Amino acid sequence: MTPLMTYLAGFGLASAAGAKAFIPVLLLGGLHYTKYVELSESFRWIADPAVMVVLGILVILEIVVDAHPDLGHYADTVAYLPKFAAGFIGFAAAVGTVDENLMALGGSGLLGGGTAAGVHWIRNMLRRPFRDAAEHLHEGVGKAASLSEAGASATLAGTAVVAPPLSLLLVGVFTLGALAVARSIDGRRKNCVHCGEPIRPAAVVCPHCGRDQVEAETRSAPAG
Repeated sequence: MTPLMTYLAGFGLASAAGAKAFIPVLLLGGLHYTKYVELSESFRWIADPAVMVVLGILVILEIVVDAHPDLGHYADTVAYLPKFAAGFIGFAAAVGTVDENLMALGGSGLLGGGTAAGVHWIRNMLRRPFRDAAEHLHEGVGKAASLSEAGASATLAGTAVVAPPLSLLLVGVFTLGALAVARSIDGRRKNCVHCGEPIRPAAVVCPHCGRDQVEAETRSAPAG
């Protein structure tokens, strides 16, 4: 793989870590046993069966937490750290320069970890209105959203290994698609009659100010 393709693969893996932190690292460990990936000595610990079992458990845990609206709000902030670390590992493992010198180590950390954190930030901006408007209505919506993110992460990581330019193209496609869905859902929300913050159309109590909506709307309705 040429240096350009190697860096594109690194960015693709880091982007995948921004969607779900542990999926691209687990995929790298599994692909080490195939002809597609040969991890350097510094990263062969990823392919250790015990490490892969732990990564698999973390993948399941991340999907379950993200599927729950209340836990997901908390995880949106907490997940920056593991996603930064996973982005760093994925980028450094693809580029293979992590053990050359401290500058290479710092470069991999900034490029890989920064890419994963940036994708996670975009993901939060798109997921939060979706979670507020839809995931509280039915628990199945949150599960579908979390599984969709897991599928996007696996797709990005897989294409980053076999077709790096396609992986970066998919980042744009997934982002635009999620943005369209988020805007559609956000457009259906109404403003709180007290604080003016956007809330779900069927909300009885505003999650921002905690004040009752039905009572206020009844008082403001014209007498029949």
